[in-house]
Amino acid sequence: MAERNTEKLDYFLIFSVVIVALAGVLTLYTQEANTADGLGRWYKQFLFLFVGLAAMWFMSRINYQLIGSYALFIYLFSLVLLILTLIPGIGYLPSARGARSWLKLGPITLQASEFSKLATVILLGQYLVLKEKEMHKITVLIVPFIICLVPMLFILLQPDFGTAVSFLPMLFTMLFLGGADILHIGSLLTFGGISLVVPMYLAYSRLTLVQPLIDLLRKENKLELVSLVSQVQGKIWPILDGKKMSGVEIPGFQNPKNIQAIREAADAVKDEFGSLGFKILSNEAFMVGLGGSLALISLGMIFFRIARGSKTIRQYYIPIGIIGISILAAFAVHKSIPFRENQVIRLTAFINPDQFKQGAGYQLRASKPAVGSGKLFGKGLFHGEMTEGRVPHVPEAGTDFIFASWAEQTGFIGSILLLFFLLSIPLRGLQISFESKDRFGSLLAAGIVAMIFFHIAINVGIVIGLLPVTGIPLTFMSYGGSHLLMAMTAVGIILSIKKRKFAN
Repeated sequence: MAERNTEKLDYFLIFSVVIVALAGVLTLYTQEANTADGLGRWYKQFLFLFVGLAAMWFMSRINYQLIGSYALFIYLFSLVLLILTLIPGIGYLPSARGARSWLKLGPITLQASEFSKLATVILLGQYLVLKEKEMHKITVLIVPFIICLVPMLFILLQPDFGTAVSFLPMLFTMLFLGGADILHIGSLLTFGGISLVVPMYLAYSRLTLVQPLIDLLRKENKLELVSLVSQVQGKIWPILDGKKMSGVEIPGFQNPKNIQAIREAADAVKDEFGSLGFKILSNEAFMVGLGGSLALISLGMIFFRIARGSKTIRQYYIPIGIIGISILAAFAVHKSIPFRENQVIRLTAFINPDQFKQGAGYQLRASKPAVGSGKLFGKGLFHGEMTEGRVPHVPEAGTDFIFASWAEQTGFIGSILLLFFLLSIPLRGLQISFESKDRFGSLLAAGIVAMIFFHIAINVGIVIGLLPVTGIPLTFMSYGGSHLLMAMTAVGIILSIKKRKFAN
């Protein structure tokens, strides 16, 4: 299985992984040194690191092409693990966590969704190699989407939205490097973006108008209506739209006069406090008219191309048509899928954390000051006032928000140093991907690089308040054995590709 005549290992890549992992262990130790009963999480993470190093060494000695030959089996096995997590009595739900993502094997817990990421990347790489000459066809993209959407569906059922979404950057990166038409990729991204972002923006805007609505009703001395709206909060909007909301059986809403009075007040609040974008996008007639018009214009251009045989017009009718269809899809999603209030807050709190006092808004209001308080050189190890202790001011300071703890203690200098080693890992992986003479090796390394890079970029973006809180761990650093073991196994595969870059 191992080959003697191979290139040397990429020691800088290994060094970077170990440095970041040890920084994670050190951060956990500083959080728990004065409070933990027993050895604490840092000790477990240290053991996970040694297991990960063994896995990385083992995978580097296996020919990655052999892994590719078992790609479908590995993928199906990962799906079986995901299905098992959904079965009561087998799937494990740790305390204080909302997703049934773990399998409990005696004293060991395994997060199946982490390993499904790597299994999906391996199968995608193998498929894209087989269809290399047909990647310009949009129909060929159906299978890669199915490969990604199946594990995403099982993960959403756990439910774990953040992990599910992390599959998409890997998919689009591999499709792009695999030779898919850039117009097709751009169209899919545009469709997904508009059809989800627009309804989410409308839901967020409505949530921000709840308090002005209550204030207006109180100003008009309609105290009964104030009580009704205060009890349902963000659910008032679906109620006003005539939708039946489960769990909302308040007698006052059975009175049509109350509904009409609240609706009139809501219209006044929209006119006074609603943003221009909200007023435009919530205009149903405008949205349907614009989306329908663009779709018809695109259809006319398609008929023109068929009649005249002009190929250059393709670069115009595809984006126009996709934008039109996306607007119609956004309208359909907005009317048919009521987003839960906690989902909206989680995904939009980064826009204005002060608007939401609990949940994701609180996490962001806590993490950003923690990062800033480190200033240039930090407060020093064991002096992270906001990220240490049994109940730190920053929630999840050892997992999703561990970067805030590191930044608080080491400051700007320490953060830059950490980011240097963190980003060195995907950059070295990208170089190995480009140097690989084997198509499968190149795509496999690129998929792994995308997985690692987007975890890093999204996590750091969340901590500093640039992205929505989605529960993405900081690869190699956040506490958690499953993610660390998966990531180090993936690096082992990259090392295998590096060692065999001159393979036929």
